[in-house]
Amino acid sequence: MRLDPERIKALTASTSSYVAAIAESEDLLPMLAAAWTEMTLRQPKGHYTIREVLERAAEKAERRGDSVTAARYRTALRDFEARYAAPEPEFAAAE
Repeated sequence: MRLDPERIKALTASTSSYVAAIAESEDLLPMLAAAWTEMTLRQPKGHYTIREVLERAAEKAERRGDSVTAARYRTALRDFEARYAAPEPEFAAAE
């Protein structure tokens, strides 16, 4: 079942911006996008996977000429990064 973009926006109004962006860009129900996001974050490099999905969605919107949607996806990416930024790798001190 494919939902139209307006219906997706309405369904995701109460979710985080990044889950809403994933749901919209990947044509998923918000509940599925939230579950996918949660499961993906549990993976060792899940943060990077979600980041790539959001970046790709923004780039695709730009290529379509939809700068408003691209900006919304980039805002969602910034929100995601602010909440789930991967810690910087720690380097052992040189001996």
